[in-house]
Parts: sequence; C-alpha cells; structure tokens
Amino acid sequence: MASNPTFSVEYITSLITSTKLTPHLLVELLADLEPSAITTSLTEQTVNLISTYYSAFLLSLLLVDDVNEARFLSKRISSHLAPTLPSQLPTPVSDLTAYPLIPPAYNLLKAVYTRSYGSIYNILLSTPWSPELQPLASAFLEHFRRKTFKLVSYAYTTITPNQAATYLGFENESEEVVLEKLMAEGWMWDGDQGLLKTVATEDDDDDVGGVISQAKGGKDGRIERLTGLVTHLTEV
Repeated sequence: MASNPTFSVEYITSLITSTKLTPHLLVELLADLEPSAITTSLTEQTVNLISTYYSAFLLSLLLVDDVNEARFLSKRISSHLAPTLPSQLPTPVSDLTAYPLIPPAYNLLKAVYTRSYGSIYNILLSTPWSPELQPLASAFLEHFRRKTFKLVSYAYTTITPNQAATYLGFENESEEVVLEKLMAEGWMWDGDQGLLKTVATEDDDDDVGGVISQAKGGKDGRIERLTGLVTHLTEV
C-alpha cells in the first residue's frame, strides 16, 4: 500500500476533476506525488493506482504543452516499472502491458512529439479511457484542437477541407460537416476553388510556444508565417 495517504486513486481523481485547479497547478500537485509513486510497492492491489497516476501525469503535462518533461517522465516510468516485468527487461513504457492505462498515454506522447495528427486524434477518440482519466483526455482533445486550429489559421490563407480535417481530427466526418464546423468559426468557403479561406484571430491567449507572436513581430510577416508556423505544424 502507498505510505502517503493522499496517494490514492480517489485523491488523484479529485485533482483531475477539480474546477479550481489550472492545468499548471494540476501538474505541480501531481509532480508532488511522484516520490510516493516511486516508493509504492508494486502489487496487484496497486496496479490501478500506479497506472492512473502516471497516465494522469503524462496527460497533464501534454495539456500544458510540456512535451519535453513528459518525455523525461516516460523514461522515469520505464525505470520504475520495468523491474516488475523481469522477463521483458529492458521494457519500454509502451510494452508495460501489466499497466494497461499507461501505453495509450505514452503513445499519445509519441504522436504529439512527432506531430502525427491522425494518431493523436485516433488515440484520444478510440481509447477506452478509464473514468478517472477521461476528463483529462477530453480536455487535451479540446486544447490540442483549439491550438491547432489557431496555428492553421495563421499558417495558411487557404486550405483544402481534407487538409483541415487531418489537422483538426475531422477525418471521419463528411466534407459537408467539416465545412459547417469551420465556417461556424469564421472561415469562408470558396466553392469554385474548392478551398477554405482561413481567418486568423487577434487573440494571443492560445499562442503556441511563442511561434505566432514571433511571426507577427517579423519584418516580413508572410514569410515568417509560412516558414515558422507551417514548420511548427509539420516538423518531427
């Protein structure tokens, strides 16, 4: 059993579902629990606790766009849990099948790091997340889609419906539905050209890694936008 009374599925769930915590504060509170996770005996009784904790920590780091720290955490997870599977040493996090909640979060991290948009949305929408983790998965889906929408709005003046659907996770929707969703956000449809005309907003609340503000401040905003933002959308 965990020695720290706050290190429990119930406490972790209370953090995830709290309406008073910002994503950054959630990360801080989950980070405070890592020493307890590391010192918790790994038994059949603690598998769900360990899985829930590490998955929640990974998802919360992605929610604040701290991909690098999430990658460092994945290495610590592997070091912590691999010794419990001696027949599979060394074991990457994605193969820790004894902890079924962890691989989806780890695979999501890999997809975000490589900007594999199809994989990102597939993992988020098709994974049977536990009730404890579903709020975080849903929050990240909304966050990632909103961020990507803003990046696309700045990176492109026109874009095909298929391209937009790929970036925004609407590949399973009909073109009519995709057009309806994006026109509701202010984009315009040019039926003759078969292109959507994007509309960039002036709100900087969702600036991604400073890329948008950097593009705005460049001497040649158009070139900055094409080289900076498109690269950010597609780089591996």
